[in-house]
Amino acid sequence: MITVNQNLNNNDLLALVKKVETEGERIIIETENKGKVAIINYADLQQLEDARDCAELRQAIAESSGEFYTLDQVLAERGLTLEDIMSEEDE
Repeated sequence: MITVNQNLNNNDLLALVKKVETEGERIIIETENKGKVAIINYADLQQLEDARDCAELRQAIAESSGEFYTLDQVLAERGLTLEDIMSEEDE
């Protein structure tokens, strides 16, 4: 992990972004010795988002009454089909 001050010039920033892209490096940009921004590659971002989604799902399950419904059940209860939903997205 590389830590830099926010006052770096554009050429240095571009070089750091290239390191993120090609080497998987992680960059922390600081202001007054406090991390303010992180630059990570897209694959790392996807992993972080997947982990957050899993944590949110676990929390929702823990907070639920234990009842689960399929998408088909929810749609049928509302008189809808998957085709109805898909056609609304196309509009």
